[in-house]
Amino acid sequence: MEYHLTRKLPPLLRLLLLPALITALLAACSSGGPDDGSKPRVLAATTQIGDFARNVGGDRIALTVLLKPNQDAHDFEPEPSQLRAIADADLVLRNGIGLDSFVSRALNSGGGKADVVVVSDNITLREGEEDHEEHGDDDEAHEEAGGHDPHVWFSVANARTMVTNVRDGLVSVDAANAGFYRDNAQRYLSELDALDAQIKARVAEIPSSCRKLVTNHDVLGYYSLAYGLELVGSVIPSTESNAQASAADVADIVGKIRAQRVPAIFAEASINPALIRQVGREANVKVVDDLFGDSLGPSGSDGDTYIKMMQADTNKIVDALKPCGA
Repeated sequence: MEYHLTRKLPPLLRLLLLPALITALLAACSSGGPDDGSKPRVLAATTQIGDFARNVGGDRIALTVLLKPNQDAHDFEPEPSQLRAIADADLVLRNGIGLDSFVSRALNSGGGKADVVVVSDNITLREGEEDHEEHGDDDEAHEEAGGHDPHVWFSVANARTMVTNVRDGLVSVDAANAGFYRDNAQRYLSELDALDAQIKARVAEIPSSCRKLVTNHDVLGYYSLAYGLELVGSVIPSTESNAQASAADVADIVGKIRAQRVPAIFAEASINPALIRQVGREANVKVVDDLFGDSLGPSGSDGDTYIKMMQADTNKIVDALKPCGA
């Protein structure tokens, strides 16, 4: 229609108006675009939850993820633009268990009206190690955690529960697209089932006497429970990476590594490797310090999705522990 109207205008004016008309046509054709307000504004606290939301919500949601790749959730503080995103969201997806209590604080102070889904709901939680120190500003997070380990996504069975909670949250705020979200969730859950079987098959390659895990902090508890590894301990006796290890803690874990002949120890890429490398030198064991933990890896890395993260971490764990039985 616009084209016929411009044919009646003087040539110069027609040339001036044509770019604006093309822009209007393109905007009209891009239904559900991010700026048209038709998509629910979804905020995910962590990169793992963001990946779940992306797989379930697809192009029907406007997604914001607070944590960046390789960013540690334990000492995260949202920027002003992220606080605005929290306040403006229609749906907030958070991990809970004290990992992202900053979201609750932001909602309480900013007056947000979002529906909030704690995606760890209905997961059986494990007790985490606790350093028993004063936590200052983190008291709220510790109270919410209740002594439980927040790293629930390291069990694929738990990730399935998280995905169903994400799906139900999206359906609740956008019923018009409920079928789309349910279909996407079902497809992705099938992919997670295949991932779970793959991890079990790889871990089975490790001789049973070598299936022992030592980490920089208490992060792989759910993984050890799900896939049949013994969690010997951690350098920092806490589920929080920003806790401190004492000289006694270091001596204790070095003693356990030697006594139980642990073949390798592990840390996340997002954490300073100095302490874990010190323990590795004292215990004379291999150190793997590039696992993905509290967050996914950057785009293009071998951990830029949840499935790739779990595959990459499993391959590194198996490749480091398997040779001890040779």
